[in-house]
Amino acid sequence: MTEYSQIAVIVVADMEGSASRNDMEKRHARKEMYAWLERTLGPEWSRCVRGDRGDGLLMLWPLSVPDPVPPKVIVSRLLRLPETAPAGPGRPRLRVAIHIGQTFRDDQGFVGASIDETFRLNEAGTLKASLAEARGPVAYLLSEDIHKAVVRYGYEDFDPSGFHPTVVKVKESTLEAWLHLPAEDGLAARLAAQGTAPADHRTAPADQPTGEPRQTNGVHINIGGNAQISDTSISGRDLYL
Repeated sequence: MTEYSQIAVIVVADMEGSASRNDMEKRHARKEMYAWLERTLGPEWSRCVRGDRGDGLLMLWPLSVPDPVPPKVIVSRLLRLPETAPAGPGRPRLRVAIHIGQTFRDDQGFVGASIDETFRLNEAGTLKASLAEARGPVAYLLSEDIHKAVVRYGYEDFDPSGFHPTVVKVKESTLEAWLHLPAEDGLAARLAAQGTAPADHRTAPADQPTGEPRQTNGVHINIGGNAQISDTSISGRDLYL
């Protein structure tokens, strides 16, 4: 393993619903997925380092090589996937996560926190739900870093209004990201907003101890922890008013 990191654009693409296909269908969808990515990426396909994942793949474009591919070019080409999608029943649909960050390379491939984060973006519930509800064949989740480097930078190729901020939590990672659904901006905005405040992030206010009843629309009074008045119910002992 090298003792120094390389900055790379990192992409994870994964097929929806692979587990529901039989082996012959898996082989056909996998072949179509690879052909789809190759024709969309064009010359950038041969310039990336790839790792097969069965029903998906990891792609990296290191920026430390001579004549590196600019991140703008990679993102721009990937956003064309809906235009080159295969037709017909059983066509693959893709979740695509895009990140940029430090990676290390050894004899087996690449490793690093940025790669872990890209896989976790790809596994995010927000991205899965977006593809499930979308009419189109691709749903994208961009990391905060790649959004800042490409979309927010101000390149004319990208319309920032089509990317919606969200927060995803997968395993021990909480990541800021940007959801994009081509031609389905309203759906993307709604699902991104839902992801920003997931149910498992909702906690009791700081001044409400765990286990204490949540206040309702009526009156709720605690007296010394021994009595409660809530709506029309009175319970407890040693109550003096």
